Amino acid sequence: MSRIVALLERVPLPAAAVPAVLLVHGLPELPGHWAGWLLLLAGIAGVFVRRGAARHAWGLAAVASLAAGWAIVSAERGLAERLTAELEQRDLPLIGTIDSMPIDGEHGQRFVFFVEECAEPLPGCPAARRLRLSWSSEFGQPDDQQAAAQASEPLLPGQRWRLTVRLKRPHAPHNPGTFDAELRALEEGIAAIGYVRSVRDPALRNQRLDGQRRSLRVVLESARMRLRDAMRQALAGVRPEAADVLVALVVGDQSAIAPRWWEIFNKTGVGHLMSISGLHITMLAGLFVMFMRRLLASAPLARSGVLLRWPARRLAWLAGVVVAFIYAGLAGWGIPAQRTCWMLAVAGWALFSGRSRSTLHVLALASAVVVAFDPWAPLAAGFWLSFASVSAIILYASARGVRGPLPAGWAHWRAGLVEAVRTQWAATLAMVPLGALFFSSVSLIGPLANALAIPLVSALITPLAMLGAALLPWLPSAAAVLLALPAWLTGWLLDLLQWLADLPLATFVIAAPDIPALLMAAAAVLLLLWPVPVPSKSLAFAGLLPLALRSAELPAPGEIRLTAIDVGQGMAVLVETPQRRLLYDTGPAFGSDSDAGARIIVPYLRARGIDRLDALIVSHGDADHAGGAASLLRSLAIDWVAGSLPSDHPARHGGRPFHDCRRGMSWRWGEVRFEFLHPGSEPQGRARPASNAYSCVLLIEAPAARLLLTGDIEARQERALVERFGTQLRADLMLAPHHGSNTSSTAAFIAAVAPAHAIAQAGYRNRFRHPTARVLMRYRDAGVPVLRSDRDGAITLHYAGGRALRLQRSRIDDRRYWRIRVDDVTGDP
Repeated sequence: MSRIVALLERVPLPAAAVPAVLLVHGLPELPGHWAGWLLLLAGIAGVFVRRGAARHAWGLAAVASLAAGWAIVSAERGLAERLTAELEQRDLPLIGTIDSMPIDGEHGQRFVFFVEECAEPLPGCPAARRLRLSWSSEFGQPDDQQAAAQASEPLLPGQRWRLTVRLKRPHAPHNPGTFDAELRALEEGIAAIGYVRSVRDPALRNQRLDGQRRSLRVVLESARMRLRDAMRQALAGVRPEAADVLVALVVGDQSAIAPRWWEIFNKTGVGHLMSISGLHITMLAGLFVMFMRRLLASAPLARSGVLLRWPARRLAWLAGVVVAFIYAGLAGWGIPAQRTCWMLAVAGWALFSGRSRSTLHVLALASAVVVAFDPWAPLAAGFWLSFASVSAIILYASARGVRGPLPAGWAHWRAGLVEAVRTQWAATLAMVPLGALFFSSVSLIGPLANALAIPLVSALITPLAMLGAALLPWLPSAAAVLLALPAWLTGWLLDLLQWLADLPLATFVIAAPDIPALLMAAAAVLLLLWPVPVPSKSLAFAGLLPLALRSAELPAPGEIRLTAIDVGQGMAVLVETPQRRLLYDTGPAFGSDSDAGARIIVPYLRARGIDRLDALIVSHGDADHAGGAASLLRSLAIDWVAGSLPSDHPARHGGRPFHDCRRGMSWRWGEVRFEFLHPGSEPQGRARPASNAYSCVLLIEAPAARLLLTGDIEARQERALVERFGTQLRADLMLAPHHGSNTSSTAAFIAAVAPAHAIAQAGYRNRFRHPTARVLMRYRDAGVPVLRSDRDGAITLHYAGGRALRLQRSRIDDRRYWRIRVDDVTGDP
């Protein structure tokens, strides 16, 4: 017992906060406000009553109790602010203000709306809540000329509006290993998402109201918007991609950067540099600290006597922290920027107060402060990457101190450059295990790309861009000339990154590591960076090998696995046999520059350690089935493609062999046989080619199960299949045709297939109301359970001969308190 107490004595008290909140966030249900307040009171009591030999252990328990209680209270408050299910899919007249800088989209604008009150009495009115809205330029135009002229005015932060909106709770697709948008909405205080409606009723018409809301957020968002628009005007003559990056670096408008470039940034490991990252904020604060030191060393300030009361080092740090907060505010005060600011504030306080006992204590205190302001921070990869990189740099700097001082003269600069590269290498090495855990990939050219990009972006491009932006209000011509230099440097860097991303093996995709491999890799990194000479230290690199050796597992012989990926209102199904993988459909397109392929399917596959598909089948050309094809062809190695697509579709010309799916076309992978049952060569009534009627219907026959993938066929095609194949359609699993639309899933077709399970891939509260109540009733009457992606998330069915079906549903099996529960009720009248 005494050894345990002695060991706990070495743990800083604030270090107990992070494990405590992680335990709370692992709960499927919150215990209630009362539990949070009880833990807070227990923690406060523990702070004051801790005594005796176990005083430090009691202190750790008190900090953990405070952190857990605060996390529960914060989470309960956030969940209570969410929109009630009764108000979803209804026209709600609301009065409120624009609470963020509007972001221009392909068909309109997106912004955050702060609700002041409901325009009419409404039970459960979402007053004093923040909503994320979109206002389409196509569907939101008022009817009369006066209102139309008013609506055509630019949306500005602080404006008061009366809007009719249609909302839903912030439900999002869920797949293992991918971004959790529902958690982010809770973290940002978003109560609902929706869009502005155009209504004919004059009483519900959208209109601008008099008055302006004043708050610090509005002031900062207004400044951001003016700065963004001024920068766009000043950069009108430069390379558009470079201008977009500069705007993102200065005002945090990351949507300005095209998704294609984000793919390149992530491939080269520099994605953190092209947004308002902790590195930029820290670098800017550091530059201002150096500037303040020089300023405070000037003769006038030295004679003023200020430094007699406040040491120059402390004043410089205080100024640097203040500048960091101002920059983060002008850049949108995003979650990563907030984390960095609180970390810098803690480091500045430790230095300013003279109470910094050790680096470990400062880091522990910083993590506790971050958790206090953002209890969900430890669930983000950025939290761990930030602390890991800082710790690695400190460890390396400690080792460098042991080796002796740098030489003087020119050798000093050369040695400094070498040390900068080695420091970056140390930070990159520390992030390898975390990169494998969070991103299931390691950028092999990342160290080289970062060694070139970090000094260029952080020391030249970002400071010059910020200086030019600061001059825009007073000297616009000079500012435009100044901004041309970072724009040219950015263009050069973009060309270099594109060349690096195109190199073979630029990124190594690996499966998410298990706990033993992760612990071994962490121990290897710690040994390599530890500032103590160790014989044959380089052999510790072998501890990283288990990360690379783990690969995505295929089913055993005789088995087959199907995963319906949750892509919202669309279709995407991964089929895995003992030898190969096939993807059926590619999910929806969300716009001309965004789709489920890049945002959902590729991250999911990489989380599984999959970077290659043996075949891709696009059932037909509708955007909710073929929308992600281009991104998949660009991001993955794919052997061949098949589909029912028009002659000009990009999937036909993606550099892979393409086959038109036709009835009777079949192939075999080991014991598994694949055959297209539809379409045939005959015309499908008046249907145009590549429409629903021409969907590829694929029958998969394995020793363990038969699977029927149906695309968007409708009643006419179902009837033809029943007449032609009859009982040969029998399958253990069927995709509900057309997502469960009323035009499909006829009783005769369900009876002919007689599946043990059906899957309806549909988006939450989708405007088509898929799957409809009528169709669900047909399956229920036939005794067929329907699995739904909006309720169940990603759905995996693993069939093995002689063993029971193994069913996994990501939203159900990995239930967390912030995930929205969905029942079987649709919106059908």
